[in-house]
Amino acid sequence: MKKGIFFQTIAIFIILLGWNLLHLGFEFQKDILEDNISTSPMMLLSMQENTLEQLRSNIEKNDYIKNVTIIQDSIIAERLIENYDLEDSNEILRSYLLPTAMQITFVGDKFQIEQKQELERILLEYSPLVIYYFDETQWQGTQNKIELLRKGYYAGFGLFIILMLFISIFLRIHFEMKSNLFWKIYHSSGGNIGKRRKQFFVNSLYLCFIPLILNVAIYYTLIYFQLLHFEIDYRFFGIELLTLVISSLFAGIALGNNLK
Repeated sequence: MKKGIFFQTIAIFIILLGWNLLHLGFEFQKDILEDNISTSPMMLLSMQENTLEQLRSNIEKNDYIKNVTIIQDSIIAERLIENYDLEDSNEILRSYLLPTAMQITFVGDKFQIEQKQELERILLEYSPLVIYYFDETQWQGTQNKIELLRKGYYAGFGLFIILMLFISIFLRIHFEMKSNLFWKIYHSSGGNIGKRRKQFFVNSLYLCFIPLILNVAIYYTLIYFQLLHFEIDYRFFGIELLTLVISSLFAGIALGNNLK
């Protein structure tokens, strides 16, 4: 029976490891996509710098705004000259009245559809004094990828719950049934009637906690030594424990009179 408990512990540990890799893989991919949003700024132009200053004070307090930078017309002229080698047109370019620009960068994980609509309502109040440019296609494409990734993650999450329940219940019943002969001999020789049920409970504790503790220990070790830069919501460990507890309960119910 000890070999059976060891085998089940290893099997559950491997499934939990894969489950936690699913969490980390989701966070890794989502972080990459959200970085695309953070690195795609919105540009605003206005001939009135004061208007942009008012707008900045109105929006920069929002948690989805990462940074707001106002670029004055003189700086714009310098950048045009430098970037496009317009030294010959230096004086002509500086004589034009150029608009003041404002660049807004976003917090990728917070700038979603609701926040974008809120910002657009604010910008509408400043129209036509302020016009803005934003890569809607890239932003929407990134949002679609995040949503697709999230759906895949939820599907994988559900599959891991089903896999954990199926494997742990099947293995538990299999090894308990293999030990029936031992317990029959034990009872016929005058052994304690309640010993098997007690041992089942103790083994359940081993199978619920040892594989989970090993996974948690590996995770926090990697975090401590800064080898892992993505965190798992600790509540997921609670879901994993609950799944293991439920599997033990179902196995106990399935075994029924065999545990007596």
